[in-house]
Amino acid sequence: MKLYGSLLVATLLTLPACERTPNVDQADGIKDAFDARPHESARDAGEDVGDAVLDAGRAAKDAVDGD
Repeated sequence: MKLYGSLLVATLLTLPACERTPNVDQADGIKDAFDARPHESARDAGEDVGDAVLDAGRAAKDAVDGD
């Protein structure tokens, strides 16, 4: 029983370490909505490339699956 209690205490003491970190990208998201981020055109181009890669991956998967 003492081992069970020790494990319970250890678990409860480590739970606060698992807290979610605050959203540090929130200000960047607001600037993104207003197109006011630094190097906006480069960031938008990067996002577009990422979207194109995802679309190409989905198209390749659909071609392989035969759908």
